[in-house]
Amino acid sequence: MKKTFRFICMAFIGMSVLMMASCDKTAAVKEAADAAAKSCPIKLGPLGEVTAFSVDNEALVCDITPDSAFISDENVDKSLVAKYLAIELLRSNPELFSKLIESEIGLKGNVKLGSGNVEAFVDGQELAGFNKQVLGANGNYASILLPLVNQYLNSQAKKELGEGLSFKKVQVKGSKEEILINVDEEKVKYDDLKRKIFDLKDGNAKIEYVKDFVGLALPLIAEMNYDLDYLYSFKSGQQTYMEITADEIKAFLNNDNGKEEAKEEAKEEAK
Repeated sequence: MKKTFRFICMAFIGMSVLMMASCDKTAAVKEAADAAAKSCPIKLGPLGEVTAFSVDNEALVCDITPDSAFISDENVDKSLVAKYLAIELLRSNPELFSKLIESEIGLKGNVKLGSGNVEAFVDGQELAGFNKQVLGANGNYASILLPLVNQYLNSQAKKELGEGLSFKKVQVKGSKEEILINVDEEKVKYDDLKRKIFDLKDGNAKIEYVKDFVGLALPLIAEMNYDLDYLYSFKSGQQTYMEITADEIKAFLNNDNGKEEAKEEAKEEAK
């Protein structure tokens, strides 16, 4: 009887110690999150901005206002958003991310879309895996994120990208991100499509033409210094293509950043 009582006491003490250690780790995450919250909104690449942090029993929770230029109600994917959030948080706030790894809790993104909130979640084990990937890639975040985005894009096979145009697949070939498009020649004539592409005189016009589908990948393509090629294929065997160079992509993104900075300056002046 005494042995049984002693065993129960030891088990209770052990559980109490574990619970206290867990609480200490969660408290460390909350403290780091409170410190990070003072810098909100925090830009997370093309995903959008974190506007607030909180901590629940299973995760650090980030309220996210998505960047409408890159993510919308139509192209949100919870798994992709969760992975993107994890890696962008590691990039923007490594101290907070390290506290998450130590605590072994997960990361939750509360994405505020027009159609309602979408909750994306990554558990602690997967976060630790991302941390190892980044270390192995020597901090080259784009080399980890671009395959994730391409995997998501490839899940959209046969998606209509316009009248008579449907997505086939995306692949990296050498120093190019290549988007393959099938063309329904009963709806789109070869000469008409070729003329339309030719009339897109500069990089901005070409990117505006395609960014609704590929926008989330653009900053990553720029970081990898890749060109972006759209290859249009007809059943008859005819093909035409549109090339957007790495320099054109960077110029487009820098121009967008300039617009955002101008908006922020205008807000400050208004205060």
